[in-house]
Amino acid sequence: MAETDIPVRFLRISAFGINSGGGLVLLKALLEGSGDDLRSIEIDERVSASQVGVPGGTATRSVRRSFAARIFSSIRAARDAREDDVLLCFNSLPPLVRSRARVVTYVHAPHFVGAHAGIRYTAITRLRLFIERAWFRFAIGHSDEVWVQTPTMAHSFHRLYPTVTVRVVPLLDGALHRMVSSMDDARVGSAGATPLWSDKAFFYPADTVGHKNHVNLLRAWALLHDDGHDAQLWLTLDSGELDAMLAQAGLARERVGSVRALGRLSRDDVLARMSASSALIFPSIAETFGLPMLEATALHKPVLASERDFVRDVCQPAQTFDPTSPYSIAHAVTRFVEGEGPLPGPFLSAAAFRAKLLS
Repeated sequence: MAETDIPVRFLRISAFGINSGGGLVLLKALLEGSGDDLRSIEIDERVSASQVGVPGGTATRSVRRSFAARIFSSIRAARDAREDDVLLCFNSLPPLVRSRARVVTYVHAPHFVGAHAGIRYTAITRLRLFIERAWFRFAIGHSDEVWVQTPTMAHSFHRLYPTVTVRVVPLLDGALHRMVSSMDDARVGSAGATPLWSDKAFFYPADTVGHKNHVNLLRAWALLHDDGHDAQLWLTLDSGELDAMLAQAGLARERVGSVRALGRLSRDDVLARMSASSALIFPSIAETFGLPMLEATALHKPVLASERDFVRDVCQPAQTFDPTSPYSIAHAVTRFVEGEGPLPGPFLSAAAFRAKLLS
């Protein structure tokens, strides 16, 4: 296709409900520098067009703080959009009806993936969250893509909505983008040689009692294997026990790479194996003491352990993680092997974000 044949897209934004905090900062960043490609915007009545930087001449509608007004706004924005438009639902709520436009829902509220569970809210806030989540479940099929800010949000969405196309597209305002870019430049400049994962061996002496948490540890090793990181994992399980743990984790044997079932070891063999390892990994969820962590410390071996109070009762861990999250365990192992490294990124400027929207 010749450059002159590239279709021109226009942007429409639905932003009711965005009136403070990080959402307002990002909305201002998105609108800064917007020009002829912005066709219309629906903004919250609590902010003005000049406050968020809506370009002059843009069709702007102020939406009242009521669900009726927001429902009407959502339907209007979807029906007004044309085939050459991108409708960006910047308030996390997909349109209630289908649109001819390409629809992208940008989600930056955690309750849509259940991350609010266990948090106490006022009655009116609980009602609002309930309605918004019901809206989201009903309307998510009207969105072509969901964009989120972090891989953690993306993983949560894949679990709840496996058929939805999800992209990680973190938007930063100009000042923060410049600061983060300078941090990345400094870290890349000081990076050393790439470590050899195959030289690393992590030891976990534990039986199959549930709180020992082998299932999440094996899921973490599968994530590392998927990323091409095949450090060894030594477990004091026999082959049958390892197969049972893999079945509970929903994993085939080849998914976990270099995992070895050593069987039951004597105390002397445990200490010898600990001495030969690169580190003790200890994902247990509950302990009264945690003897292996003290043994590793006495042998001058690093400890990677759950972020739990009982861990710090007996050692000073080199890395900690959330034992309920395979991603957290895998990230801790990566930090131990590779160091902190650059920020995960890439983080997008407003200009890059708009370019990705309209491409």
